[in-house]
Amino acid sequence: MRDYPAFDWLRILLASAVFWVHAGSVQHLNFAGDLFVQIFFALSGFLIAGIIIRMDRSDLPRFFYNRTIRIWLPFFAAVGLLYLVAYAKEGYSPYFWESLGYDLTFTHNFFIQKTPEVIAALPLNGTGSHFWSIAVEEQFYLMAPILIIFVPLAKHWITWVFIAILATTIGMWYGSVSAGVLAVMLQKRFGNWHMHPLASMSLIGIGAIVAVCWATGAFEYRYLVPILSIVIVLLCARPGLRTRLGMWAGGISFPMYLNHWIGLFVAGALASRVPQIGLLTADIIGFALSIFVAACAYRLIDHNLYKYRSSLYTPALGYIAMTSAYALMALGLVLGLYIIGPLDGPPPAM
Repeated sequence: MRDYPAFDWLRILLASAVFWVHAGSVQHLNFAGDLFVQIFFALSGFLIAGIIIRMDRSDLPRFFYNRTIRIWLPFFAAVGLLYLVAYAKEGYSPYFWESLGYDLTFTHNFFIQKTPEVIAALPLNGTGSHFWSIAVEEQFYLMAPILIIFVPLAKHWITWVFIAILATTIGMWYGSVSAGVLAVMLQKRFGNWHMHPLASMSLIGIGAIVAVCWATGAFEYRYLVPILSIVIVLLCARPGLRTRLGMWAGGISFPMYLNHWIGLFVAGALASRVPQIGLLTADIIGFALSIFVAACAYRLIDHNLYKYRSSLYTPALGYIAMTSAYALMALGLVLGLYIIGPLDGPPPAM
């Protein structure tokens, strides 16, 4: 697999931007909050599809094992920490067990809607509402290998043009991630076309046009964001040597995204109890704390998982991971659709 050093810095930039959006002290960032997550989706689609297109059926257990180690353990640790803090601070809120069930089964985006009433009922006033994006990622991991490996048409780039258009048009969460897969299929068919100087200039032009259309309201945001997201990813997709600092920055981006609420809490406490330091200064301190927490989590969890993941793998663990992934999703859907019922309201956004 190619190394794209710019992706390391893109990841930490996006995770940091999400912190500042949620902090609220840099107001002009709020309009782009969802865009940052959509770029993450396009990046994920590009990288994971790059792995899947080289797989066959026998590789599926290893794929799901790797995804489980990479995503589940850091995510479940973050969920556990948040809900423990929520229980210690406010006890069982009205929506405690229900929202925890959705988070643990990766169905948050289906059943937890971002409305004021629902946010107020969530633990810590909706602190874990950003977990919806992890659910979307997991759903992509479940769907993409099946489509690409078992459906012959899904191996062709034209098919992914239609999938990306369909996902974007009907307003689902998969437009940007499908655009990432499409970019990989185009790369497979035409090589590194995006690295040609004329193609790079064209991508910059397309990105500028899309940004203007967004700013002027010429088209709905949902139609534009997958295009802008994949343009940014392709402009960063330049093979090269990753540096140790870049790999560290990219490595802490996931725990930063998961646990940035800790820094936000500290910033909020500082701003309310020591008002003379100012909101922006409090957020800067909170941001530094979020980086520190992310670095610790990366060293304790993510780094060790990378270190021992390959040596611990067995086919049996791979099949357990694959079965568990689909079983958890099925359980969440059953709970949401037949026991609890979907909540009313629009799909969640940032």
